[in-house]
Amino acid sequence: MSEEQLILRIKEDPKHFGIVYDQYYAAIFNYVYKRTGNFDVSRDITSETFLKAFLNIGKFSWRGISLLHWLYRISTNEINLHYRSGKYRPVLLSEMDQEDLYSSFDQSPDLLDEKTRAEREFEKYEQFVKVQQALARIPLKYQTVISLKYFEKLKIREIGEVLKKPEGTIKSLLSRGISLLKREL
Repeated sequence: MSEEQLILRIKEDPKHFGIVYDQYYAAIFNYVYKRTGNFDVSRDITSETFLKAFLNIGKFSWRGISLLHWLYRISTNEINLHYRSGKYRPVLLSEMDQEDLYSSFDQSPDLLDEKTRAEREFEKYEQFVKVQQALARIPLKYQTVISLKYFEKLKIREIGEVLKKPEGTIKSLLSRGISLLKREL
């Protein structure tokens, strides 16, 4: 089933959103975890991302942009909110009854397995902590494009779709961001 068909199916019956959750949860969680380096904050941001996507899927209109890219956009906004506010407070999760949230999805990943996978992924990179600390010292706009390009392996065009910016701007941000990152390292 294509993403376009899946979106139509979800609009008819929201229970099908579980397919999106199952398919993209790991990718979004890993992206957020690599950006924040904090397991608990990453879980909160990822949950808020999927909750916002679930609540707004009715407004999503298919324009050839992948659902994954849309989820990256939402999670990037949540990450930026986290860094701007100093302490992340998921808005929607705190307002929603936990039972309603969990009944929206057929399955939720086992927390221990999730943490083990995330830690294993995190340990693969010996220098990751140094890079992440240096990355945290450069402006957010550069952190975002570098993370999407090198951690998530998105193409310039895809990053442009996620951030709603022209490819030339993305190339410029990457170039400047890499220069700043090299100075920090």
